[in-house]
Amino acid sequence: MMKKLIWIAAVLIMPFLSNAQEHDWAFGFYSDLRLEDANYDASFGVQGKYDFTNRQSVQAQFHGRGDMLAVGADYLVQFLDKEKSNFNVFAGVGLGQEFFTYDYAFEGNTEAPTQVKENFTKANGQIGLSYYFPVVDLSIYAGYKYKYQFKNEVSEPNFVMLGLRYHIW
Repeated sequence: MMKKLIWIAAVLIMPFLSNAQEHDWAFGFYSDLRLEDANYDASFGVQGKYDFTNRQSVQAQFHGRGDMLAVGADYLVQFLDKEKSNFNVFAGVGLGQEFFTYDYAFEGNTEAPTQVKENFTKANGQIGLSYYFPVVDLSIYAGYKYKYQFKNEVSEPNFVMLGLRYHIW
């Protein structure tokens, strides 16, 4: 009798534990944080992702902070089949554009502060981990991002990205 109850419980619980991702579209929140620079403010924003196969996807994000707005798109490869596993490992490459606005006030200057606007095109590489919770159609992810700025040929390592996505379609 006890074996039958265990089997019945397992059969009822298994769909919740092994139900992998069934949705191709996901939308959520995105954050970008540079680990090396204590003066660097994290940026926060929104992100959308489309899985066009079980192992490939594209994502776009819009994020910013007080003096910066950024927009970007990435191509991702998931190493595990999303229909067979809720846990996944991913790698990707992408392009982004960051728009900065600086206000410079000079000492003793009675005129309005000078405002300088700059923008930078950046390429990035990323690796990360994600986990999908099928009961609530929600996934969380964390990853490491390396950025390369074309204008000044500057390498910018050690970015951490964190996110939360809701899978809707």
